[in-house]
Amino acid sequence: MSEINRNLRRSVSINMVGRYSNIGIQLVVTALLARTLTPQDFGLMAVVSVIAVFLSFVSEMGLGPAIIQFEGLESRQLAGLFWMTVAVGTTAGLVLAFSGPLIASVYAKGVYVQIAHGLGLNVALSCWAIVPLALLRRRQRFSTIAGIEIGSAGLSGACAVYSALRGSGVEALVVKSTANALSMFVLCMVWARPPMISPSVRGMKHVMSYSAYQFMFNLVNYFTRNLDKLLIGKFLGSAQLGLYDMSYRLMLMPVANLTHVVTPAIQPVYAAHGNNSDIIFLSYQKLIRVLLIGGGLMGLVGITCSPEIITLAYGAKWVRAIPVFSILSVSIVVQVVLSSTGSVFQALGKTKELFKCGMFSTTTTVTAIGFGVYTADLLLLSWLLVLSFFVNALQGFHMLAREGFGRSVVELFRPAGWLILGIVILGGIAIAAQDYLYSLPGNAFVRLATKLLVVGTMYFGLIFVTGDAAFLRRALAVRTRRVAI
Repeated sequence: MSEINRNLRRSVSINMVGRYSNIGIQLVVTALLARTLTPQDFGLMAVVSVIAVFLSFVSEMGLGPAIIQFEGLESRQLAGLFWMTVAVGTTAGLVLAFSGPLIASVYAKGVYVQIAHGLGLNVALSCWAIVPLALLRRRQRFSTIAGIEIGSAGLSGACAVYSALRGSGVEALVVKSTANALSMFVLCMVWARPPMISPSVRGMKHVMSYSAYQFMFNLVNYFTRNLDKLLIGKFLGSAQLGLYDMSYRLMLMPVANLTHVVTPAIQPVYAAHGNNSDIIFLSYQKLIRVLLIGGGLMGLVGITCSPEIITLAYGAKWVRAIPVFSILSVSIVVQVVLSSTGSVFQALGKTKELFKCGMFSTTTTVTAIGFGVYTADLLLLSWLLVLSFFVNALQGFHMLAREGFGRSVVELFRPAGWLILGIVILGGIAIAAQDYLYSLPGNAFVRLATKLLVVGTMYFGLIFVTGDAAFLRRALAVRTRRVAI
């Protein structure tokens, strides 16, 4: 038990350093681009990005998690998978590039042709990097991956800002995306050195079965996560889409801060104990508690500090994004915890159950988005989307507890019960007090500092009363003692 937690802590610590550094770079780059470009530029990019991500998911075919899960793959089999991704990625990239005129016709904007051409290369490069990146993760070389991600973010960000300052408009966003994909591919190839000789795909029926359900989950998850952007761009316009997309991306940053340092480590570490679900269950109970502590605080900060966060991050011209960001922040805590389930399903070999959860999420989320777009009310759409996240969380954790561990969802969350109740109460207070919080005097920096002090004091008081502060202290003490040795 201590070994699995120790390995997970070590991996998460490395990922945390890399992720926070990456997020810091992204915040600076986004702030600079938001002050140079317009909401419409970001809206134009968002439409084609949705299609690019879709093609990337299709091209990935669920092979990344499969390579991590099955350590017995031979060199020739890995070579076969690598060249398969090269062929599929190249095809997908060409499909997007040649679809430019069709996209421009649907949205009645000729600029989509140039955007599609640029992102076609992005799709190909992202697919080519699947095998080398998966090999680095399987080897648990998280420090190497962190360095690659930081370097790629810095290089692509510098290229994008330079392009934007030269007046390139939306093309600066294309440059940022493509430069990042190119850097990731080259660096992953250098460090992973994937097998490339004598490729073969024989004897991998078990891999294809595992990856098939993973692929189908990726497909439905993509559809769930991106349908809103396609419909808003089509029926509400690129300006409204820009406001929504930038608010959504900013809301996802704390989710990424907390979960993306954890989820890459979950499958490699837990898969090594895949035959002992009891050990994984006990470890995951503690992980859920940690994610709830962090996610609860970030969600409360997002709700209460939305005017200051939007103004400081994007500038005064984005003021209409404030209520959208505030509403979406309600879902931060549930997204932080829910996003960890996919890696646990994978480590347990339950990709079929993961796909079932994806189908359920698609149904609820598509219903919410469809009704919201029909009303043409961006705020109502945001509330409906938040509601769908909570419904999906209930179903997803029920499936994981029952099918993955043979336990009840109540048992899974029992150690964090009082913390959940406290977060709900503080969240309700924050939502009820929004009108008062919006009218506080002073400049944005002063208001932000005041709110952070109040929210932080209340929240740390909560985790002290619930015993979660002591829980964190024990976890940190264990880690410190290990490092000292």
